[in-house]
Amino acid sequence: MNKRLINIFVLCAVACLAVACEKEEIIGVDKLPSAATTFLNEHFNAVEVLSVTREKEPLSSTEYEALLDNGVEVKFDKNGNWTEVEARKDTDALPMSFIMTPIVDYVTENYNDAGINGIDKEKNGFDIELTNGLDLVFDNDGQFVRIDP
Repeated sequence: MNKRLINIFVLCAVACLAVACEKEEIIGVDKLPSAATTFLNEHFNAVEVLSVTREKEPLSSTEYEALLDNGVEVKFDKNGNWTEVEARKDTDALPMSFIMTPIVDYVTENYNDAGINGIDKEKNGFDIELTNGLDLVFDNDGQFVRIDP
């Protein structure tokens, strides 16, 4: 019983330390990696950046999140590559200029009454949220895989 109690204590201590080591801070747009700044200028040029947050996590790496005045949130990895772009309102569509052509073509052909509301880059492809509430999954080449329930 003592050994189990010690293990629980050690586990709790490690969890508390990991949480305490996370560091999130508000930074200026000028502190974003250049790839992130380029992305924002190319695809959201007329939109003001309201805030930028940098989060350092102890077991992973640094992430950035930019909140735009049109309600779009853009997340970037440590190198400034976008990892997630999402409109806060479920009915707002994102610009499609940065989304792979096969994905845009599929959505336009099959859901021409809906726009893309959110896109997440994942290990095996992309998760797309449409303004009509559907979630679509595409592989790394932009080929449709399935509809997520």
